[in-house]
Amino acid sequence: MNDANMQERRPRGPRLYHKKSRTGCMRCKQRRVKCDEIRPSCGSCSRHAVECVYPNASQGVPKAVPVTLHNSGPTVYSPNHPTTPSPGLAPVMDDTSHLDPGHTSGPPSIEDRPANSPHYLGYYPSPSSSYHPPDESSDTDISLPEGPWRRFWEIRLIHNYHQNMVQPFPSAQSEKVVQIWRTDIPNLAMRMAQKHNRCSLLHITLANSALYLWTKSKDKQERDELFKLQQTYQVMGVKEQRRDIDELSHQITQNADYVCFTSIKILAHSLALVQTLTVDPWEPPVQWLYMGRGAAQILQMARKLISPENDTNIKIFIKSPPDMSNPMELIFLDHSSLDWLLEPPASTGSFTAQEDRELEDEDVKSVYSKALSYICSVQKAIDNKEPDFAVVRRFGGFAIWVPIEFTRFMDERRPRAMVVFAYFMSMWLDYEHIWMVGKAGEMQIRGIYKALPIEWSCKLDGLFARFKQPEVNG
Repeated sequence: MNDANMQERRPRGPRLYHKKSRTGCMRCKQRRVKCDEIRPSCGSCSRHAVECVYPNASQGVPKAVPVTLHNSGPTVYSPNHPTTPSPGLAPVMDDTSHLDPGHTSGPPSIEDRPANSPHYLGYYPSPSSSYHPPDESSDTDISLPEGPWRRFWEIRLIHNYHQNMVQPFPSAQSEKVVQIWRTDIPNLAMRMAQKHNRCSLLHITLANSALYLWTKSKDKQERDELFKLQQTYQVMGVKEQRRDIDELSHQITQNADYVCFTSIKILAHSLALVQTLTVDPWEPPVQWLYMGRGAAQILQMARKLISPENDTNIKIFIKSPPDMSNPMELIFLDHSSLDWLLEPPASTGSFTAQEDRELEDEDVKSVYSKALSYICSVQKAIDNKEPDFAVVRRFGGFAIWVPIEFTRFMDERRPRAMVVFAYFMSMWLDYEHIWMVGKAGEMQIRGIYKALPIEWSCKLDGLFARFKQPEVNG
């Protein structure tokens, strides 16, 4: 057997076993990866830009959450089994606090490992779960080296923002909203960076611009460079935003625009990153979904503290179309047309249906109901021919309005949640012309289809007709 054949047959899957850590953080336990137990934030959580939570000593080690067993019968979720928390940018909230979230401590601090050159891959931490750096132990503060390389790129990124990203939609938003993005936000980002050494808004703007150029570039080397840049600037922005929230929350009235627009741009950037996730193996876009929870809390905090007569830009933006303030029109809408997605994929008397206990838990059923309601609300907006910018904002609103438990279901690879999310992503297919959407819908549907147990995958058969190219007859 020659070397080429040996290479082809070599297993390429992820390493499944490691020395278990009984005192690691909650997120690493749920993801079933080894935790380096660095405090206050382990290396894995730092790279993924999520909050790192360790279990209290009095609580002991929590039991593992059941996971989907592919090709070996249905997965059983006991209604009496507590779901292990999956930390994001916000704590778990009940239905009331979900509609009115309170103060948040903001995104976690981010750490990374040093490098000799900005071109060294290990220098750029990725918030995506697909990135695994070569060194797991030596974390230091991340920054970009000063020099012409950095300055040339930043000039190009700022120029690209003004030239291509102020009005990214075919149908124009209101002139006031366009002015906010064209003039007010760049000026605010520069002013806060120069006068107050607060760069979170500037850095996330640079990250967003780099990702835009990545979606347009055809040169592989340039694409690699741009993707590393967007990774680095995003992590720098998220890290600094935590400091901003910690230090500016008591002055939210004066700093509402800065804190809130930074959160919105971080959320929008996370949404745009969905198109970069791998299809095989499938990656659920949990970073974007967790970011939505943090953004919701910050916006609610600002909304409470800003006086009615204070006409801030964030207030103007929130009140601009579409109106997404009424939960009755978003997560309590009739969803009977999609209820079939929740039904077991086989007949009622089958073994699969008999072993499916997930919906016997009323709290779990409520989470799915809210997700379906939100999907129906977006479809209603599309049917009403709302402009592209309004529909894309509704796409982003999924991460804000749908309960955080749904994100955990996705993280656990629950088939029912994956099917529901695939139908949400199917609405993205008609908006590929929007740069921040791209091929995300098709890629997520393909990835979910491959990851689903065979008995559930048939529920997605109807979606493939929307993007499969017709076969050419010989």
